[in-house]
Amino acid sequence: MLASYFLTTLFLLCLMMAGLLIAQQAGQRQGQHVNRLSRLSALESRRKQVHQTARALQQMETDPEVLALLFGSLLEDLQTIKSLDPVRSDLDKQIKEAEAASKQSAGGGNAGSSAAVATEEELTMTQRHIQRALKIFVSMYQSDKISASQYQACRDRLRTLGLRIAVNSCLLMAQRAVDSEDTIKAMSCFRRAESFLGMKGLPGTEIVEKRTYIKTEREKLIAQSEAGRGLLLMATAD
Repeated sequence: MLASYFLTTLFLLCLMMAGLLIAQQAGQRQGQHVNRLSRLSALESRRKQVHQTARALQQMETDPEVLALLFGSLLEDLQTIKSLDPVRSDLDKQIKEAEAASKQSAGGGNAGSSAAVATEEELTMTQRHIQRALKIFVSMYQSDKISASQYQACRDRLRTLGLRIAVNSCLLMAQRAVDSEDTIKAMSCFRRAESFLGMKGLPGTEIVEKRTYIKTEREKLIAQSEAGRGLLLMATAD
C-alpha cells in the first residue's frame, strides 16, 4: 500500500517536472521567435531605408566609394534577413545588385559635377536623401561598421555633393526661367546660386568657373531686358 502510494506520488512528480520542462522549452522557443521577428522587423525597416537612399544617390552621380559603403551595409542586412527567413525569395535581385555595387572602386573628386534637378520640390527631396545618407553613415560609424576616416570622408563628399547639386539646380532653374522670359525668377536663382557658392565645400576652380558663368548670364539677361524696354518705348512713341 505504502509502496503504491510512493510510486503514484513519484509518477505525479515526474509528470509535473516534465510539464514544467515542456513549458519552459515552449517559453524559450516563443521568446526566440519573438526576438527573431523583432530583429527581422528592424532589419527590414533599415533595409528599405538604405536601399531607397542608395538608389536615390545613384541618380546623383555620387562618389562610388560612398555608394560602395552604403550597398555593402545593405548587402550585410540582406544576407542577415535571408539567414533569419530562408524562405524569402524576393530579396535575391537586391542581393545581386548590392554585391555588384559594393565592389565599386573609389571615384574622383568630381562626382556629381553635372547632377541637378529642375524644381524646388525635387531639390528638397534630393537634400532629404543626402541628409538621410549622412544619418546612415553616423549609425554605421557608431556600430563600428566603418572607421572614423571613412565616416569623415563620406560626410565631406556628401556635403560637397549636396552643395554642388544645389548650385547646379539653381543654375538650371535660372536657365529655364530665362527661356520662359521670367527675368525676376532667373535673377533670384542666380542670387541663390551665388549664396551657395559662398559656402565652404566646393573646389576653388569650380567656384570661379560658376561665378564667371553667372556673371556672363546675368549680363546677357540685363542687356536683353534693356533692349526689350527700348523696343517697348519706341513702340509706345510711335
